[in-house]
Amino acid sequence: MSPDAEAYRILRTNIEFNRKNPEDNAITVVSGGAGEGKSTTLVNLAYICAQGGYTTLMIDADLRRPRLHTFFDINNSVGLTNYLTTELMLEDVILQTPVDNLYFMPSGILPSDAAGILNSRRMSELIQDVKQRFDLVLVDSPPILGVSDASVLASEVDLTMIVVQHRKLPRNMLMRVKQAVENVGGNVIGVVLNNVDVRSDSQYQYYTSYYTYYAPAESQIGSAIGSSSPTTAKPQAADRSKDSELY
Repeated sequence: MSPDAEAYRILRTNIEFNRKNPEDNAITVVSGGAGEGKSTTLVNLAYICAQGGYTTLMIDADLRRPRLHTFFDINNSVGLTNYLTTELMLEDVILQTPVDNLYFMPSGILPSDAAGILNSRRMSELIQDVKQRFDLVLVDSPPILGVSDASVLASEVDLTMIVVQHRKLPRNMLMRVKQAVENVGGNVIGVVLNNVDVRSDSQYQYYTSYYTYYAPAESQIGSAIGSSSPTTAKPQAADRSKDSELY
């Protein structure tokens, strides 16, 4: 019952209402550069979706610097790359997390030609297969500026969500991110403005102020005595002064 968890519920709702086709359930999450909160946003969104009853699969397709396995303390030595280069079955590389309805495919051993492995017929078949098995498929990718992997993934899935750290990259760089997705036929569903400091950006204070108004009495009491640890935005919570929004 924290503002952080509520921000991810709003994000989940916005995704649902912005999907023109209910069958468009494979979404890749990209960013322009490293350290913008892409993987953290994906994991928390996946958690909230699973909590809401969606059978959710996370695929770590960041074959440069995979991070998703660290959120769950899972070994990533067997996963996506093993499936794409061998005859392994999906059941061999998809793991169930401790969270109900939440499943995970690690990256596997990092290859020398990440883009080549991802740009393959077996990868296309994998996406089509998991789309039938899960309500929602979230694919993590490397930063889209500088490497071609993320563009390949954007062309394979239904939708692309861009995560932008507030005030990190100039506007022209953000336009390049959007253009890189559209150049390969990707469909941008929206942008998550991440890591907004609501204390210095007054236009975003309505998130926490509205939440305080509508929150259960117990949560308001907890806030009054200085409790600052979100209870539901697991597995990794953010600073309560910061939020995310899908545009």
